[in-house]
Amino acid sequence: MNLFQNWTVENCLTLTTLVLMAIGGVFALYQWRSSIKIRRSEFLKEILNTLRFDENMAKAMYTIEYNPSWYSKDFQKSELEFQIDKLLSFADFICYLYDMKNISYKEFVVIKYEINRICRSNSVQSYLWNLYHFSKKNNADGLFMRLIDYGIKENIISSEFKNNDKNLYVKYLDF
Repeated sequence: MNLFQNWTVENCLTLTTLVLMAIGGVFALYQWRSSIKIRRSEFLKEILNTLRFDENMAKAMYTIEYNPSWYSKDFQKSELEFQIDKLLSFADFICYLYDMKNISYKEFVVIKYEINRICRSNSVQSYLWNLYHFSKKNNADGLFMRLIDYGIKENIISSEFKNNDKNLYVKYLDF
């Protein structure tokens, strides 16, 4: 028995319309996915440009990489404090985006060197440790928690970081 023997022109037009709609839907899905990839690439480019070429962040990153003992009692209220805080805030935001899966692992790998380099700095760790325990003493959420948690998870920052061990880092803040 022929499946199409009782089909009318109207049935054929309906079937053709459905097939064309399905093809159009597949094409629209392909275009949509392509535009998302392009937007994600542009977003990643913005992050990289900010991280690498913003004047304050570039100066802070240079300080972190080439001046291993920048964090001292004279750090508070200095111009460097603003630059470092801006860089750490941005790095913390990147870690937040990664945690929330708004940045994929493949995208994060492009930025991972900078984040790891920031976390490896002894002065950064000391500054973060002071801020963390100062905030904790004042019953407030710690600053840069996503960055701290990332560093601990990746074994860059000591797992003892959140303990108030006075032998771990030099204490500069009042806590």
